[in-house]
Amino acid sequence: MLYSHQFEEITPWLKYTQDGSTEGMSSRQTLAHNLRLLRAAKGLSQEALADGAMVDRTYISALERQKYSVSIDRLDEIAKTLGVETYVLLMKDLPPEALKA
Repeated sequence: MLYSHQFEEITPWLKYTQDGSTEGMSSRQTLAHNLRLLRAAKGLSQEALADGAMVDRTYISALERQKYSVSIDRLDEIAKTLGVETYVLLMKDLPPEALKA
């Protein structure tokens, strides 16, 4: 039998609050959350983002699922493709202008 506290450990989306805040999330969780939001806001598929950042689509998918960590050089390429400064990818609260296409 699974108890509610077990769901928290295996379902990372439960860490997100209703308002989309990333308060209390690890850097890896924040990156995954922001990467997904920014990619969607810019209208990019995982494949299009991967092409722009010169990585494989599965790498972007793994980052969004928190399976990989990322080097700072690779993070720079991803941010450049998304049209944001690198530090924005790790911000707890994204500025509204970052989400504009």
